[in-house]
Amino acid sequence: MPPSKPGAPVVKPRPRLYRVGATVGYAWTNLVFAGKYDVAIDRRAAVATFERRLGSAWTLQLGAGGILWGSLREGARRYDFGPGWSASVATSYRLLDGRDRFPFLILGASLAVAGAQTREARPDAPVVPYYAGDLRLSAVAGKTFYDVLSPYALARVFGGPIFWQVDGVDRQGTDRYKFQLGLGLVASLPIGLDVFAEIVPLGERSVTSGAGFSF
Repeated sequence: MPPSKPGAPVVKPRPRLYRVGATVGYAWTNLVFAGKYDVAIDRRAAVATFERRLGSAWTLQLGAGGILWGSLREGARRYDFGPGWSASVATSYRLLDGRDRFPFLILGASLAVAGAQTREARPDAPVVPYYAGDLRLSAVAGKTFYDVLSPYALARVFGGPIFWQVDGVDRQGTDRYKFQLGLGLVASLPIGLDVFAEIVPLGERSVTSGAGFSF
């Protein structure tokens, strides 16, 4: 909008430094315990996030949520997840901003811990805790069209310990596939609202969607 009169100052839009968001997802993969026990896992989870921009390129994000439901399967035995919790801290750096013909490129790192109760699907089975830690490094590359749609490709590598118990014996394990390769799409509106969807068919497989508001 032009100045109301000659010589009036041009008011620049105030930068949006904060973002709150919510994400829901479904993930499934395989775990390995003690180098020999192969366990399939699937889980539905929800996470709320709070993000702060630190300058023009860096962001810091805090997250909290947890497993809603899911299961662990070892052979014919199934163990159901009860509701759980999770906490995370993440940072990202925008290496390329996507101007002109170049794509945007965002590098990221995150650290998360999670816990839940598990119980074998049989009468009188005991409740057993499940804990996991996760360190992830990521790269996201894409292009924004019309300042609204941003398709992207992603690559992540990760790892961390998992602690569980079967038949009274403690087990320590980790993910069998320590990577993710996938695609996503973000739609952004001028009012600060954004929505996204993401599918990861390779490595730790997942389908995720969410929304956020920047202010």
